[in-house]
Amino acid sequence: MKDKIINNRDFRRMLRPNTLKDRIDYLDWLIDFYFKVMVALRPVGFKDEFRAEMSLGVQMMFTKAKSFRNLLGGFSHTDGIRTLFKLIDHTVLFTLVRTAYEQLCAFELVNIIPDTQEKQFVMENAYIASGLVSRHRLFTEDALKRNMEILNEEQNVIDDCKDRIHNTGLYKSLTEKEQRELDKTIFTKGEYQILFDQGKFNPHVGWDQVRDYIGLDTDILHGLYKYACNMAHPSYLSVIQFKEAYKGNAMNNLKETAIMQFTAIMSVYIGDFLSAFPEVRHVYDELDEESKFMVDMYKDGFRERSNK
Repeated sequence: MKDKIINNRDFRRMLRPNTLKDRIDYLDWLIDFYFKVMVALRPVGFKDEFRAEMSLGVQMMFTKAKSFRNLLGGFSHTDGIRTLFKLIDHTVLFTLVRTAYEQLCAFELVNIIPDTQEKQFVMENAYIASGLVSRHRLFTEDALKRNMEILNEEQNVIDDCKDRIHNTGLYKSLTEKEQRELDKTIFTKGEYQILFDQGKFNPHVGWDQVRDYIGLDTDILHGLYKYACNMAHPSYLSVIQFKEAYKGNAMNNLKETAIMQFTAIMSVYIGDFLSAFPEVRHVYDELDEESKFMVDMYKDGFRERSNK
């Protein structure tokens, strides 16, 4: 469906935004749709504990989106004599863009990119084990002693994940060097950004590279992650950007860019989430065609351009 045949005036306005409000209204519309999916997830009884945990991703993205939305309103400060109005820290906006993008990439790596059940099985166990390994590495020696019982339980989970991975045909098909790289990445470094692509093992896939494997290699999204990082990191560049942010219409331009990036991420995420979790796809199927287009706008648009 092309936006020129959409009859809903509000939808048409959001599709061709002329104002900041148009973009914010689309963000609000997506947030409402996420909430409907969250409500539909509540009565679903997942037999698989991992799937139940992964379903929380909708809530995690929802809370990021609500936090992002609230920040757009800005804040004020006064000492009783002088007052600053409508302050907005755009670096925090882009920090949320960055974390939302990372969540999207993590979901894709584990649930969407694997093209066989065995690859997905390995990625699920890598995701679980790497998270626990990473947490263990953060504990001080004193904290390790105080939480020994919990740590031992988690270590058992890590060991089980390792056994499951090692017993797959996929792991056994790797060279000894690749096996060592996989083990080091997951069970020593506590990382899971790995990929099995056409018989080749990649021990580290950068977040910006994930786009290439999920059909989002468009010019519009090229560098989104690096852009968000540059905005959020406390570098000299961020100082320059902050100095310029409150001049003229610069802040509105920054907000528009951040909203476009955030809504694009939300559109791709929820579309792929519903594919991975058909238990709640009825929420989407029950929409009218124009509303479906609104959910899919960025996801389908970007992937159509990527395939050209």
